[in-house]
Amino acid sequence: MRLLDLHLSPRPRAVPTARHALDQLTGLVSESSLEDARLLVSELVTNSVRHAGLAPSQDVLLQAEIVGTSLHVEVRDEGRGFELPPRQPDAAGNGGWGLFLVAQLAERWGLVDDGATTVWFEIPLRR
Repeated sequence: MRLLDLHLSPRPRAVPTARHALDQLTGLVSESSLEDARLLVSELVTNSVRHAGLAPSQDVLLQAEIVGTSLHVEVRDEGRGFELPPRQPDAAGNGGWGLFLVAQLAERWGLVDDGATTVWFEIPLRR
């Protein structure tokens, strides 16, 4: 069941918009899982806005759905993509936490590069 299908402009204000869009999942997902999802969505949308090289006319797509006992979330953009594995966070505080956090908090996650870049993750509905 698709719960969220949101097109975001690739600007910094997309990050809080995406995070707050997850509020509509309140009651369907435990508060701790929802907080994890908000954090991961914030990181992934930030990556798209900062690093994908999107034109103002291109969108970042945020989708969420329930799959079995998990919340499945995807962040997709048509930017230049990147390679795995996730790098370790920059100790100097210059970033690098996005995929590291996804790897730490998600039950499962992955990257699809099919001309666009999609990072997806799954977290349990209840923690």
